[in-house]
Amino acid sequence: MEATPLDLLVIGGGITGAGIARDAAMRGLRVGLVERGDFASGTSSRSSKLIHGGLRYLAQGDIGLVLEAARERRALSHIAPHLALPARMVVPVYGRTSAGLLKLKAGMWSFEKMAKVPDEERHAIWKTEELLDRVDGMQTANLQGAAVYTEYITDDARLTLETLKSARRHGACLANYAPATRIEETPRATAAAGGSAALPALRTRVRDELTGRERVFEADVVVNAAGPWVDAVRQLGGDARARMQLTKGIHLVLARDRLPVDDIVVMQTEDRRMAFVVPHGDIVWIGTTDTFYPQPEERPEITRADVDYLLQATNATWPDARIVDDDVRGAWAGVRPLVAQEGKSPSEISRRDEILVEPNGLISIGGGKLTTYRQMAERVVDQVVERLGRRVEDCRTAEVPLVEEGNPAPMDRADIDAPAIEDAIENECAVSVCDVLERRARANLFAADNGLGHAEAVAERLGRRAGWSDERRQREVDTYRARVAEDVAWRGNP
Repeated sequence: MEATPLDLLVIGGGITGAGIARDAAMRGLRVGLVERGDFASGTSSRSSKLIHGGLRYLAQGDIGLVLEAARERRALSHIAPHLALPARMVVPVYGRTSAGLLKLKAGMWSFEKMAKVPDEERHAIWKTEELLDRVDGMQTANLQGAAVYTEYITDDARLTLETLKSARRHGACLANYAPATRIEETPRATAAAGGSAALPALRTRVRDELTGRERVFEADVVVNAAGPWVDAVRQLGGDARARMQLTKGIHLVLARDRLPVDDIVVMQTEDRRMAFVVPHGDIVWIGTTDTFYPQPEERPEITRADVDYLLQATNATWPDARIVDDDVRGAWAGVRPLVAQEGKSPSEISRRDEILVEPNGLISIGGGKLTTYRQMAERVVDQVVERLGRRVEDCRTAEVPLVEEGNPAPMDRADIDAPAIEDAIENECAVSVCDVLERRARANLFAADNGLGHAEAVAERLGRRAGWSDERRQREVDTYRARVAEDVAWRGNP
């Protein structure tokens, strides 16, 4: 990246930046990508891990987002079927009459017609008796039945990593632990025919966190896909009015035998929002909250109030389950990088994306959601190509498989073995125990012991590769243990 001028430098190694890098590289552009921490270490490993078809946006009247989400769900299931696992979503309906169920049925019919949902994924209506037979232990008072339809479960961090690896196979250069520190204008050496010759090229100063060295990259176009840090990156090139509004969402992890559900179940919270119980393997996760959060953080605080909010909804839906703090074996929290809308509550703020262009030509992408990342990337790269003013190949990211044939990574790697650790180090840029266990293996979420039993073995292999001292290896293990404990530190709070 430093040695060769780039057509495009992407700042941000979450799912949006990864999608942009893959799309641009597949179109033949010279692409570099830098990430301030580890790839997917922010929001892109901390979502609800659902690929939504967009039904919830139908009730908000956002038809465009409904159709885009449904289309992108189909695209992802085509290019990465191992990372888009179909699952039934059960939406129970409570009320004194069946009017609510009939209204939901009409909404489902409209959604399926607009979104061209295939026959095998169309909804069904379960009457009360059938619902209670399939989902044991639910609150029965005023229960009218449920609508059931197909959604998809993904591993958000694995999806990000596989997208980055695809970008690399198509020629992109990638670096994690490389925060951008300044963006400066520099004269454009040549003006591409038909391009925006009036805009300067951009020089980006980047700090290599592994060596402490400052590096300087030059690119004709710089795209800011920093998620919650979008405003911070915009301000690296000068004054920029804040445009982002962050909201926090938390999730709790339980052993599945404490809440033995076979399908995703929608719960209604005390403030009438929707929350989910999502089964996967021997665990379920419960989420999510939606509250304003003041600043971007990789690991936002999980509060007592956050946990109580989700436990209240769970125990109201399954009154005999009596889920308590000790049942929660793990948790995670992330912040959503939404484009601010004055006067709206967190849940009312649109999940649509917006492209922002600064006077110096920096292109920023804010908002959006996991489901629509590929389409967001396509729109951004279209604008990059227009800026460059050259002919390139058409976008093919909805057709070309994400993973090379015959080599799909599993949805999770909680059963960590030596080859998996070596692969994370040699092929996925993992440089710490947390990189391996949290984002490559997802052991902190999926493993029975949160990956604690693997920490020393991972540190040993990383230490041999990087020449760590015994003290450094122990520090890495201690850091991982502390992070696992931090995820459930709210247990000691009143």
